[in-house]
Amino acid sequence: MSDVLTPEAAAELRHEFRTPVNHVLGYAEMLREDAADGSRTAELLDSIIAAARKSLERINTALPPTAQAARDAVKTLLAQLQKPAERIVSATVELRDLLTDEQSATDVGRIAEAARRLATGPSRPASVTPSVPSMTVTREQPVAARMQGRILIVDDVEENRMVLARRLAREGWSVNSVATGEEALRCVAEGGFDLVLLDVLMPGLDGFAVLERIKADPATRSIPVIMISALDDLSSVVRCIEHGAEDYLAKPFDPVLLRARIGASLEKKRWHDREADYLRQVARVIEAAGAVEHGTYSAGALGEISARDDELGRLARVFDAMAAGVRARESKLREQLRELQSDVTLATSEHRTATKGPHDGDEFAIGTQLAGRYEILEVIGRGGMGIVYRARDRELAEEIAIKTLRHELLSSDEVLAERFRDEIRLARRISHRNVVRTHDLGESHGATFVTMEYVRGITVRELLETRGHLGVASSLALARQFAEALAVAHGAGVIHRDVKPENALIDAEGVLKVMDFGIARLAEVSTSKTQTGMIVGTPTYMSPEQLIGEEIDGRADLYALGVVLYECLTGKPPFHAPSIAALIGKVLSTEPASPVEANPEVPPALAALVLRLLAKAPADRPANAPALLELLTELG
Repeated sequence: MSDVLTPEAAAELRHEFRTPVNHVLGYAEMLREDAADGSRTAELLDSIIAAARKSLERINTALPPTAQAARDAVKTLLAQLQKPAERIVSATVELRDLLTDEQSATDVGRIAEAARRLATGPSRPASVTPSVPSMTVTREQPVAARMQGRILIVDDVEENRMVLARRLAREGWSVNSVATGEEALRCVAEGGFDLVLLDVLMPGLDGFAVLERIKADPATRSIPVIMISALDDLSSVVRCIEHGAEDYLAKPFDPVLLRARIGASLEKKRWHDREADYLRQVARVIEAAGAVEHGTYSAGALGEISARDDELGRLARVFDAMAAGVRARESKLREQLRELQSDVTLATSEHRTATKGPHDGDEFAIGTQLAGRYEILEVIGRGGMGIVYRARDRELAEEIAIKTLRHELLSSDEVLAERFRDEIRLARRISHRNVVRTHDLGESHGATFVTMEYVRGITVRELLETRGHLGVASSLALARQFAEALAVAHGAGVIHRDVKPENALIDAEGVLKVMDFGIARLAEVSTSKTQTGMIVGTPTYMSPEQLIGEEIDGRADLYALGVVLYECLTGKPPFHAPSIAALIGKVLSTEPASPVEANPEVPPALAALVLRLLAKAPADRPANAPALLELLTELG
């Protein structure tokens, strides 16, 4: 037999020597906390604690962690431990006469038994078999309960579990204990524990394996684990920390240090639980946002979160109120759209379109094919710039609209011809359900034309001609969609410059489509294509700054929309005059009458918004189309 113990054997021996010292200190320190200073009981307990700590020093010196040890050193250590062990046993004899309550007497007996084991040398107490039931220690009532938490102790040595459980119960914690790693995993999986105190050396499933399984399971990895063992070599400590242990305490441990580390771990667990709960509640708010988007949100669905007295609770309360408001506004908007659909249906049935077939000035007869691809089906509109046809795209087998430019404009006005080409470049940048989509530019039979989305419906002009004027709900539905179209166009850097009832189509579903960006241009670019002082647009719907040839921005379109909205509500535009010159004079110098004067059913708030849109100075109008859209939504 070798005279030298390997580091592993020395570490295990060190563990066996330190275990009874841990028991002595554990019970003695608890009894000392209850003893009056200066009393004989306190003197005896202090002597026991001093003898135990002296023994611990000798153990640590004879058997240093992670180092070899001579067998002779172990024999010497046994001899050195005899006197301290005898002092401890001797002190317990007198303590039995002084401490007569049952619990204290039991603790003194445990101290004496541990001292005898210390004197006889390593003989690890028999491990408790897995069949022994787990132990629950109810809380003793401490002077002041310091912490709240449920702790699971895992140790195969019953005495270790008892002394630790007693210590923790005195601190005010609720404690359960089990003897095996298998029992520990079952208890942890069942839930309810805030902290695990786990021994390292256990038969069967040892502490390392239990720790790894706890931390590998997503359901339990957030539970803090503190390793407690008389095995205090550095490699064991490192291994435990690397596998997720929050801390490592070597037996015997200082009660103050134990309390501090358990408290820190429990506080970390509480913070983690609060964070996890907070994130779950945030996820519910996000789900609620999705429900609002899909129209399935129920008011009060965030009631539990709304009751929280923190930022998330305030957010939930505001969100719920906003969601309820959104739902109410959406209900009103749907009602407005239904009324507009009804108006469109009636107007479509009453409207008499022009006689189909060739007219004087028609460029193309029905059946003509342009560019070998587009077959002309009918004329659907005429304007100052040319003719609009319904046609069939033979390649894609779908109906489209084709707009041509009059020959004389192309030949006599190069500026206008170039502007027409700009229309395509600009309009193709805009894609929105409220904008007629422009497809392509082409030439055929000596004519320039543009292909566009075909919308089956009527213009706002045709709607007004048949209905006279519209109700408030229908007018708001039109204005809101018009504002959405302008918002996306202005966002692309395009000003329409000719907003009027003739340039807006409404289909059978009540969806408005703004068309004819033929005279639009980039908002931020001023080119020589428009001559200084030249009027581009329709004077009735033009803003003062546009009439006098000043540089304009998107607020000019908002003015024009104000005129359209005024006309929808009253059946007539805000200004009338026998000549263009007189009309311009009124627009520049006369304040319009409130639409309420012509239609008392117009709400005051809506009338005020219309007049604000018609302000002479751009700065007095809404700042932009999104701002106007928000104002219109609030009115709804």
